[in-house]
Amino acid sequence: MSTSNRTQGKKAICFDVNQTLIHQGIHFEQAFRSVWNDYYSRSIQGDFPQAEELWNKYQSYWQQHKKTRTTRVHLDDLQQQCLQNALKELHVPVHQQFSNDFFQLVRRSRLAAKSLAPRVEETLQELAPRFKLAIISNSPRSEVTHLLNRFKLSGYFPEERIFTAQHSADKKPNIPLFKTAIRTMDLSPRQLVMVGNSWKHDVCGATKAGLDAVWVQANSGTSRKISQQKLGKRNVYCIQQMDQLLELF
Repeated sequence: MSTSNRTQGKKAICFDVNQTLIHQGIHFEQAFRSVWNDYYSRSIQGDFPQAEELWNKYQSYWQQHKKTRTTRVHLDDLQQQCLQNALKELHVPVHQQFSNDFFQLVRRSRLAAKSLAPRVEETLQELAPRFKLAIISNSPRSEVTHLLNRFKLSGYFPEERIFTAQHSADKKPNIPLFKTAIRTMDLSPRQLVMVGNSWKHDVCGATKAGLDAVWVQANSGTSRKISQQKLGKRNVYCIQQMDQLLELF
């Protein structure tokens, strides 16, 4: 039986955003170091630590706090606290809002470096007339809408089909976002499929909620073969390029 026959009956295709529709660009550490180097080069206040030293101190505090982190501690607050501790230990005088401003620049730097994954727009154009297209993302809604607008993808994903987490407990691989998508689109779980790059968040989360999944392995070589496996009772398809979805659907 062909893969296209096995995916019959689907009414909606849900996509992750980062590293699925849109490539990351630069890692958090790269952006962190770049922002600090820029600040350091413009500073007229004494001797400041190099990016390497600050990053190592920040990471040390991050690992300490990460072990004791609870769901009540927001990621942004934890990042800022770790940076404040690192700066204090290194005797760097900064204003009260520095940590918040610093990580806003880090996020802005990472957003600017993102790029559209190959063949995404052409694939969405083919799929949009036949399926409801949706987003299920752990990223903040403001970031998701910014990226969709920036890369001219917003027309494929109406506001009511963009599902992002309000609370940490809602994030993938937990199932609240999947349940919200199922309910909002008035479909059964088997009529939806999740497309994403993360085995843990996208594939395991989706199958736990009763959806089939497509795992995008963009760095797995030049193979164009679509493979299939079972995860529980649900089907998981593995692809390397976004336009292989057209072979499935």
